[in-house]
Amino acid sequence: MWAQGVVGERVDDMMILLKLPQGSYFTLDEVGRRIWELCDGTKRVVEIISAIGTEYDAPLETVEADVLELLGELQAEGLLTDGI
Repeated sequence: MWAQGVVGERVDDMMILLKLPQGSYFTLDEVGRRIWELCDGTKRVVEIISAIGTEYDAPLETVEADVLELLGELQAEGLLTDGI
């Protein structure tokens, strides 16, 4: 789930995330943007992995590693809460 104080703006295929309290920003590529969109608090991580694998026709093992890595980075930066 998205953390409070984080605003996202889609620019072309990318997503720019602004962390309002600190004024810092983060940029996600097309796949990262899609993962961010799926982190809406209604989907489990396994559902996000499955959706990305299906949408990008990629091997689930690769998708799982990449999704978990990005989710970990977003949590470490305070952009996502643990409730994903």
